[in-house]
Amino acid sequence: MKLLNDFYSIVDETSSDGIYNCKVKMNPQHGLYKVHFPGNPVTPGVCLVQMATEILEHKYDKKFLLSEAVNIKFRKTVGPHDEPSFVFNKVVFEDDQLKTSLNIEDSENQFVKMSLVYQVAD
Repeated sequence: MKLLNDFYSIVDETSSDGIYNCKVKMNPQHGLYKVHFPGNPVTPGVCLVQMATEILEHKYDKKFLLSEAVNIKFRKTVGPHDEPSFVFNKVVFEDDQLKTSLNIEDSENQFVKMSLVYQVAD
């Protein structure tokens, strides 16, 4: 299920010195926030991983299948009114794989740090 342009939207993208930064805006009216968790809405971790996947698919115009989540550290919750940036510090293509490490952060907080490995699907 695609989350782009429903659960979140991309508001800015920059690339510099091998770092790809993609700022997103969450949709606080999305039904997911009504159930996860009522009165204290939180973006589910699985949605953050899916968002990272979709952002990479958007950037490279390829389909990726997550094959390994090497390391995921949740440091602070992402709420519906946050506008985090997905900062891809390293993206490496090897054979039919994409390996990346990224931070989800804003100017004040690091929300999540993760390393992911994808198979290129097309």
